[in-house]
Amino acid sequence: MKNKLLILLLMFLSFSCFDKEDAPTMLPEGTYTGIFMRSSPTADYTSANVTLTLEGNSFSGTSDTRKYPAIGKGTYKVEGDEITFDDQSFWTAEFDWSLILDGTFSISTANNQVILTKKRGDMIDVYRLTRQEEKL
Repeated sequence: MKNKLLILLLMFLSFSCFDKEDAPTMLPEGTYTGIFMRSSPTADYTSANVTLTLEGNSFSGTSDTRKYPAIGKGTYKVEGDEITFDDQSFWTAEFDWSLILDGTFSISTANNQVILTKKRGDMIDVYRLTRQEEKL
């Protein structure tokens, strides 16, 4: 009886030691509206009102300020607590291309908002978005 209990205990411990894969963060399809903010200790930036639409694995969006940020069209992929945008738009050279919605952002949620954050050195880009309810 002691052997069975010991074996059972060892099996339980060995299974509890396995790494658990994080379930992918779900980011429901739809239209999100909110604000974009860039911050840096070396410069002052304004915020902008943005709209981001996610459909299937495609994204598109707009900003109320021309190319700040530059949200074009492309595809995206969510893995764990990160989202990677692959922008496929054609852009001209007269603006800061680091403002293009492209690359990997961390995803978090707070107060019914989705927050996308990307850090580049001392510069931080943040999108605070709220999913819009579909009208019937």
